[in-house]
Amino acid sequence: MRTSFKIMKKNKFLYIIPIFLLITAIFFLLIRFSPYPELSEFKSRPVSTRVFDNQGKLIQIIALKDGLHREFTPLEDIPLFVQDSFIKAEDRHFYSHHGIDFSSVLRAIFQNVREFRTVSGASTITMQLARIIRPSQKRTIFAKIRETFDAFRLEARLSKKEILEAYLNNVPFGFNTEGVSSAARYFFSKELAALTEEEAKTLSQIPRRPSLYSFSSDSKRRPFSYPFEMPHFVRYLSTLPNSPIGKAADLHTTADLALQHAAEDMLRQSVEKYASNRLTNGAILICETQTGKILSWVGSADFFDESHNGQVDGVLSYQQPGSSMKPFLYALALEKGFSPSSVLPDIPMEFGFENLYVPQNFNRRFNGPVRLRVALASSLNIPAVYLLNEIGLDTYLKKLSELGFDSLKNADSGLSLALGGAEVSIFEMTQAFSVFARDGYFLPLSMMQDAALQNNESATNSRKEASQVYDVNTARLICDILSDRDSRALGFGYNQTFLTPFPAMFKTGTANQYQTITALGATPKYTVGIWMGNFSGETVIGKTGSSIPAKIARDLLVLLQGNNGKDFKKPAQFKKERICALSGKKAGEFCPDKISEYVATGSQDKGECCSWHTQEGTTYPAQYAVWFRMKNRSGEVGEKGSPLKIISPRNNSIFYYDDSVSEHQQKLVVEAIGGKTDRAVFSIDGTALNERKRPFTEQIPLQKGRHRIKVECAGESDEIEINVR
Repeated sequence: MRTSFKIMKKNKFLYIIPIFLLITAIFFLLIRFSPYPELSEFKSRPVSTRVFDNQGKLIQIIALKDGLHREFTPLEDIPLFVQDSFIKAEDRHFYSHHGIDFSSVLRAIFQNVREFRTVSGASTITMQLARIIRPSQKRTIFAKIRETFDAFRLEARLSKKEILEAYLNNVPFGFNTEGVSSAARYFFSKELAALTEEEAKTLSQIPRRPSLYSFSSDSKRRPFSYPFEMPHFVRYLSTLPNSPIGKAADLHTTADLALQHAAEDMLRQSVEKYASNRLTNGAILICETQTGKILSWVGSADFFDESHNGQVDGVLSYQQPGSSMKPFLYALALEKGFSPSSVLPDIPMEFGFENLYVPQNFNRRFNGPVRLRVALASSLNIPAVYLLNEIGLDTYLKKLSELGFDSLKNADSGLSLALGGAEVSIFEMTQAFSVFARDGYFLPLSMMQDAALQNNESATNSRKEASQVYDVNTARLICDILSDRDSRALGFGYNQTFLTPFPAMFKTGTANQYQTITALGATPKYTVGIWMGNFSGETVIGKTGSSIPAKIARDLLVLLQGNNGKDFKKPAQFKKERICALSGKKAGEFCPDKISEYVATGSQDKGECCSWHTQEGTTYPAQYAVWFRMKNRSGEVGEKGSPLKIISPRNNSIFYYDDSVSEHQQKLVVEAIGGKTDRAVFSIDGTALNERKRPFTEQIPLQKGRHRIKVECAGESDEIEINVR
């Protein structure tokens, strides 16, 4: 019987082992594979991103919701003495238990019973992390059991290093501060690696009673003052698709804080100087020309100036750029067959039909025939509108799209687009202007140093790939024109504003109502874009020109380059030849003013010699007849032999009859040029009017309806239709 009993006991023991192993396996599978959504959510929780400039200087530490700072530092970058301080303070047996330290539990029970109060909670680092991941509203027995279960789950899913790293980066210290890196910064104004062992020991004590370490008003210690540099730049980073803000712990940008401070000072001083002219704000963007890396981003004169909308970002806001847009049009004209020596008409001209557009130059003068180089460098308006009318609005808009002007996708400004009549941003302007000193190669502006983030940034950019938007020679010719001091003299004189100790190109612009003034400047190394004015849209009083931002652009380029700088590259397949300064054609024997100009290789030999200057004097083409008669000028207009043409009004123009005005006061002036003789006859709807001598002009009474106007001269004729409503 005894032997039988022993066998039965032995058999029961044998049954217990597999049951125990089964239960253990089930428990392990439960803690290892049971759903734990809180852990997944915890792993993806945002962190405070540290934003640095290109020299490693701290720009900002981005606070999370409600101002919380929680910086992340990999465990290998957390000093060992900091790790040891927390392990000694919170969980001495951290590396030897599996979530629960039973020896600490027994000790805590004994201490609490002896003292008749809670002296120790016996929570391990793993249990504390479990409580951070899934916090409880109240400290109850159920909450403690859940916390213990979660601790086992953490130990089954994470390594000890992962648990310690997660704990040290998320342990709360009070005062909107979590994690040892943010705590070191807040309590000691130091980077984590700069802490002493004594400070690390103190830091490990703070989570138990944060209130004991608050900063009193009479204390010499003060909480860390978080930097708030480049607010508009950082805000732009945070709005990018797939922004790294809140995801990446460290963000190394291309910005230069020293340059940023200099740009901010220049802008603020200029705004203060011209405050009486109702100039209250501005924006500056600076980038490396060859790489497109953004170095400085000043969104306003004062971010905290609420009275002048300081938090509006002037780099991104849309404003009329005025003549700053002209280089993009002239570059397209060069690619459509025009050349630097092409003569453009700067004369009274009308464009459009129902809505006539009559451009004027800023000085209200007409310069007659003007070479393309001079028209661009001196920023004349009428030649620019003439070019856009010749090239076509759709063709120009397509080119602007290639240059990154997304703001113009739905633009409907008509020919005023030639003069910057549509709203764009300084970001777009600077990005596009840098193309010329980069041999016509478009490159999206970038702001990340990190290779992975750079790729992400490029992928989210509306212009995903860099591209050749202008021919190399076109880009180099534009650089040559906009850096040509002599060609600029017609419009600006020999202004010292544009004078630099190295080659530099500039283009300025003023909105049509003088509410914004802009300036663009570039060298082969750097590109600067500046906008100044008022976010409210008020006009700038008494300062309609753009020399104010131009001076800042020049000073910034000098600050960046000192007295040194490379020259712009010369256009290939072009050479300098002597041309007539007036006609732009190959200089002839009687041309009084001859200049050197870039001419396509081989074209000068085939080019037409100047026919405007002869032994008898100067003869202008017929299209300059009206301009020629506006003042006493030497020479004559060669109208005879030119085709007879009605130059005003334009064919299919629409006019409106005013019933409140008497009929004899409503007359239309018709002008014609050319013809074989000096006499011409005008007619309307088949009825002949008076015969006129040169200049051919006639006043025709306005009557409602469609009318056909005709002019005849020695068997030659031209006619147009008008509509009077």
